[in-house]
Amino acid sequence: MSPRPIGGKRRSLVAAAALAALASVVFTSGPASAAPTGTLAAPDYAGLRQALQNVVAAGSPGAFATVSDRGGPGGTVGVGTGDTAAQTPVDPQGQFRIGSITKNFVAVLVLQLAAQQQVDLDAPAAGYLPSGVLPADSPITVRQLLNHTSGLYDYSNDLPGILVGDTVTGYQQFRYATYAPADLVADALTHGSQFTPGSQYQYSNTNFVVLGMLVEQVTGKPFAQDLQERILGPVGMPHTRFIVPRTDLGGPHATGYLTQDDRSKPLFDATAQTASWIWTAGAAISSSADLNKYWRALTAGKLLPPAQLAQMESMVPVDSTGASFYGLGMRAYTLSCGTQVYGHDGIVQGYQTYSYTTKDGSRQLTVSANASNNGDVFAAERTALDPVFCGSAPTPSAARLASADSAHIAAEETTGVSPEPLRR
Repeated sequence: MSPRPIGGKRRSLVAAAALAALASVVFTSGPASAAPTGTLAAPDYAGLRQALQNVVAAGSPGAFATVSDRGGPGGTVGVGTGDTAAQTPVDPQGQFRIGSITKNFVAVLVLQLAAQQQVDLDAPAAGYLPSGVLPADSPITVRQLLNHTSGLYDYSNDLPGILVGDTVTGYQQFRYATYAPADLVADALTHGSQFTPGSQYQYSNTNFVVLGMLVEQVTGKPFAQDLQERILGPVGMPHTRFIVPRTDLGGPHATGYLTQDDRSKPLFDATAQTASWIWTAGAAISSSADLNKYWRALTAGKLLPPAQLAQMESMVPVDSTGASFYGLGMRAYTLSCGTQVYGHDGIVQGYQTYSYTTKDGSRQLTVSANASNNGDVFAAERTALDPVFCGSAPTPSAARLASADSAHIAAEETTGVSPEPLRR
């Protein structure tokens, strides 16, 4: 792929590789029937700790989890170190970059505007955007942006990495750059439409950069202000912020490390970055307690009316496992015990996170590790869901399914490309 400029900076942008190729599947209406959340077994904290120990064994300096439970006290578990130089223990209360969990915040804002009749989800998105962001005759709807069926190429596939032959070297080329959102979208448009809008699911960060611009255009406010006024303030999330292009996290945090492609080399401190390259597709900062509180508020109807929440939770399959689904800015998993959980994952340089809730809001789990560019770490994190929501570790067959699923999701989160587009 030829290098392409973003924002006139003449930065070399090259494709990143997907982690795995999975067979396509036919779209269905959503996850299969699951066990009622009212019958949840008590969380298995020993199993959760073992999962976190496996995360550290896979290559992360530390891992931590916060469980919130309507029927019990909940709890936190931390394993390993938050900083390899200082050898400080990881702090489960610390802040971290949440990556694509940001997408659910964006989806809530868009659905709030839909509930207020300021946005029609099935209208062309171009009508709600600044002139020229999308072609005036673009048929892509707001809903298609939300559920990744727009056909927009993912500009993040053009970020440095593969061509320079080294993930860390590539990251250093853009970590402190400041990109304009419109330039990120413009880069994506140079690739043309990847498929007819609405015909396939294919994860693309471009969708949620466009949606961030849509929110700003409709409300007339900066995205960070909308986020604070419409979500963070009302819910009470003091450790969550959107501070692009500031390079710090704004509060106590574990150091985030990028695993080098040659794993014999030391971990690379990737904590500081502008995150403007990912903007509203993944630049928010939060804590595990804040995220759990957010999911409780969302499932309780405090952020969206029932009709909009139901649309967010309307799912399509994203891989061939039959256990992973995507709605409007929301993922869902069917776990080994049949319980369904809803939320999102996030991978960004230095941090990998799963943050999920039962549909009725009775239990939440946020689990995070302070190392990225390591699929083994992400797969080990995935095994934390079953002890918390099922009360026991997954069976070996369920664990293999979860590993395949995590590889698919990691491919989406790190490159923005579904290993195999899912056709409808």
